[in-house]
Amino acid sequence: MARAQFEYDEVGNTFWYVIVSFFAVVLFPLTHFLWPSLPKRAYVNHTGCQCEGDVAKRKRKEAIKPWERTKQIIKAVILLVLWTLFIFLAYKVSQIKHEHVEYDPYKILGLDQEADVTEIKKKYRELSKINHPDKGGDAETFDEIVKAYKALTDEETRQNWKLHGNPDGPRAITFGIALPKWIVSEKYGVWVLACYGLVFMIFLPTAVGLWWYNSMKYSADKVLLETTRLYYYFLQKTPSMEINRILMIIAGSFEFWKKFNKDIVEHETDDVEVPRLMKELRNLGENKKEPPFSNPWSVKARTLLHAYLTRIEIDSPRLEADQNYMVARVMSLLEEYLRVLLQMMLQIPMQRPPTLETLENSLRLFPMFVQAMWPRNSTLLQLPHISEQNIPYLRKNRVITCQDLANLGESKRRSLLNTITDEQYEDVLYVLSTMPRLDVTAKIEVQGEDDKETVTVGSVVTLKVTLKRTPLFDLSKRSEEITEAIKQDGEKDDNEEQANDDQNKELNKRKIWEKQPKKKAKKGGKGGKPPPSKKPAAKSNALVPNSTEKPADTSQGNTAPNTPKETKNSESKKKSKQPDDNEEGNDTKQENEQEVSSNAENGDDDDLWDDHESLRKKDTLLDSEPTNHHEVHCPYYTNEKYEWWYLYLVERKSRRLVSMVIPCKTLDKEKTVELRFSAPPQKGHYYFTLNVRSDSYLDSDYSIDVKMEVQAAREPPVVKYDDTEDEDEEKDNSQSSGEEDYTEGSDSEQEN
Repeated sequence: MARAQFEYDEVGNTFWYVIVSFFAVVLFPLTHFLWPSLPKRAYVNHTGCQCEGDVAKRKRKEAIKPWERTKQIIKAVILLVLWTLFIFLAYKVSQIKHEHVEYDPYKILGLDQEADVTEIKKKYRELSKINHPDKGGDAETFDEIVKAYKALTDEETRQNWKLHGNPDGPRAITFGIALPKWIVSEKYGVWVLACYGLVFMIFLPTAVGLWWYNSMKYSADKVLLETTRLYYYFLQKTPSMEINRILMIIAGSFEFWKKFNKDIVEHETDDVEVPRLMKELRNLGENKKEPPFSNPWSVKARTLLHAYLTRIEIDSPRLEADQNYMVARVMSLLEEYLRVLLQMMLQIPMQRPPTLETLENSLRLFPMFVQAMWPRNSTLLQLPHISEQNIPYLRKNRVITCQDLANLGESKRRSLLNTITDEQYEDVLYVLSTMPRLDVTAKIEVQGEDDKETVTVGSVVTLKVTLKRTPLFDLSKRSEEITEAIKQDGEKDDNEEQANDDQNKELNKRKIWEKQPKKKAKKGGKGGKPPPSKKPAAKSNALVPNSTEKPADTSQGNTAPNTPKETKNSESKKKSKQPDDNEEGNDTKQENEQEVSSNAENGDDDDLWDDHESLRKKDTLLDSEPTNHHEVHCPYYTNEKYEWWYLYLVERKSRRLVSMVIPCKTLDKEKTVELRFSAPPQKGHYYFTLNVRSDSYLDSDYSIDVKMEVQAAREPPVVKYDDTEDEDEEKDNSQSSGEEDYTEGSDSEQEN
């Protein structure tokens, strides 16, 4: 059997095919990712609030980045060079000549494929006379002629030619390696091995090690593990923290140190500009000697964050860029801080766990950074075009929060905001319409039990919280209010014109020589003044948006009392109607009993339906829901922000956190959130407070009281086991023996 032989590419033809193939595999997907496109402006909705902060924010979003055009040009140049190289390689491959020729005995003898044996023999004799070595011919050519003659006349040789393509039979199989021979030669082989070792033993392990080292520095939320350890340390050191202390710890995060974050830029002018900015701030704690708060990078971060919350304009563009970067990173750091805090409060046993005040102050920091405000500032500063100069006048008129401003009437609200233009007033109303108003309802149940509403000792309680969101200010009601006011003004003008016309008619009827009749003065009033005209009640109520209608029964108090005759007649009528009333009462009782029985029958079906609904909701939790339902008006915040909520349950008596803080990021109009916690170990009445905190607005927090009655644990059901066969046989034997004794006794008695 023929052996296989391996040969390197001597000429280099096959090597070009390999290069073109690998180059195409890399080039085609690279072209898809690097295909240049014209720099497009981001789509920005220019409707809405037109305050300075929002307009500048839209311009930043819409503006093309300065390096975007250069980036696209570099991509185009790279692709052009790569495709030029690919076309050159493809042309090089197309010019390669194929040396392999298929063996054809007819072609060697110079015959057609349809030639018969006589023609083959005749042609062979002619070629032998010319090419035979004894007659001066070429020996190799004569050998080829002999092989071709045998392949066409000899049966065995013909079969070898048909099966193996060669009259000599199978030959050694030759495999060509698509590498040039100089790669494995003695001259260059050492350098090739050195290159392999350098790539696969030095470069590749180094790249993997660097990637692993950088990935191990961060947590799943892209926060440095050193920062997480810093939070653990200070929460354990000071369990109760105020807002300034938490802010100092956040500013001490290692994300703001150039040693851990290469995006941080330290300028030479920081030594001059940062101290100048520190003079305008208070409660900065610049004299802290506790590391890392005393380090220059931490002082700079704390200064820029305080300046952001104080809404101080920074003149230096470098400091402003650093401030924008730090504010954009603060939200992720606060989420990591909250995660560490909850883990220490609920999961890690500690002698001094963090207090509830620390948790509440941590949650206050979220809306503070979104709105760029301190808690001491008025929440009305969240609205556009309202400054500190407007706050005293608004407070004087009992407008403390944004909700107070939204609840005012149109005329009253516009009169209070008389220092702004109509366009600015429309911006205020638009922002009020984007703010939320929540309707929070809570229901306690024990899932998986027959009696869901009964809470026993040690059971797992589920608090179902339903959040219904409506806008704080309804623009449609405002338009209706304006149209109603315009209509009332028109009716008032019509009434005045009609009164003037009547008065003119009376003057025209009176003769010139007649005197004007004197008007009689009314009793108890001043003469000469007409009585004030009263407006209809319906019109006066229309101007008050929050007025409530009185029930119709209140008008009965003005009616005169009934006379004795009328009372007697009414009593006699009541007595005559009593039997009919009794019959109707019996009918209604029967109907109520039937309804109760039907409700009892359908109760199990309702429970099953609730179970199916809960299972269906659990299945839908796996589906991703959008978190960008309601955009927040935050002109000072660098990124876009959408409404998120945090829910947690607190025991009122001990001020203890009972459940985990559950984030709600998918609230559009209505959402049900479940809070699970363990029931207390003792029975009795317990009182809790459900807190719903907004991470976007400072005055959108809600708290409702929750009462829960804990009963004693249910006794476990008695397990009944089936009797075995032996016990059944013993019972049967005892019964049969008892019957025999009874019969014997009866027979003896009969004999006696």
